[in-house]
Amino acid sequence: MLTSFFGKSKPINFVIFGMVIFLGYVFGALVQVKNPLDFSQLLISLFFIGWAIFAIFLLDFIVRKNDLTYKNTYTVLLFTCFLITLPVIFLDRNILLANVFLLMAFRRLASLSSEKNTERKILDASLWITVATMFYFWSILFFIPLFFSILQKPEINHKLFIIPFIGFITIFILSTSFHLMVDDSFLWIIEWIPSVSLNFSAYNNIKILLPAAIMATFLIWALPFRLIKIASLSKKEKPNAILLLITLAICMVIALFSPQKTGAELFFIIAPLSVIVTNYIENVQEARFKEGLLWLVVLVPIVLLFI
Repeated sequence: MLTSFFGKSKPINFVIFGMVIFLGYVFGALVQVKNPLDFSQLLISLFFIGWAIFAIFLLDFIVRKNDLTYKNTYTVLLFTCFLITLPVIFLDRNILLANVFLLMAFRRLASLSSEKNTERKILDASLWITVATMFYFWSILFFIPLFFSILQKPEINHKLFIIPFIGFITIFILSTSFHLMVDDSFLWIIEWIPSVSLNFSAYNNIKILLPAAIMATFLIWALPFRLIKIASLSKKEKPNAILLLITLAICMVIALFSPQKTGAELFFIIAPLSVIVTNYIENVQEARFKEGLLWLVVLVPIVLLFI
């Protein structure tokens, strides 16, 4: 049932995903607000609901444009379900903002396999990554996949390696100017670089531990398949497949470096994980097993509502 319904890309699928994210935000974030929402808070909440919905459209565009998966909506289904399984993500707006900016950067990285507008794509990616760091500092590690993508270009020159620094400096100067006008201080730079916490006590909560365990299980199950599959990919497909694995590894480090472990940091892993798990599901021959995997992903957030 789920495999046939979400195995094709139809507008109704995205209507469902949008409604699910709306309900996930309401029951995951708004129900925890003790005081009644005023008009400004309501507008802010609507913005972040729209922001999360924009993320699923952006992710779908990326996987389609770069042929990271077949033409289905499994990736968006997984992304949406993993997101609402961890409603704590909706409470950390900086992580929400940073992740979508990193998705915008990844869109440009994946398109670097084409020879068109290389300099513009590198600049765009560096700008988006730096904007993401303004909300979550460790997003700066995303420059590693960017430099990897540059190294994959058949013709490399020193100018391509300078462009990311130009993008970073541009956003940094703009941010510094803003803080000087508003706060008349450079202290924001000290606060910008957070400490690294390895306190995982928040994961003692079953509502965080269970989703984390399920995502880890999916990763352990699907990753070896993806690693083996890379060898059989065409020369055109291989760079983006390797880029996706590097991105996943970097996103795991970004999540690990989170200054405060709340479970929201797992949002960094969800997008690349969803693509890799989709690649695995697409190649599963046993229909019942494939159906069971999708039902597991769909039912977990529902079960967590009653725990």
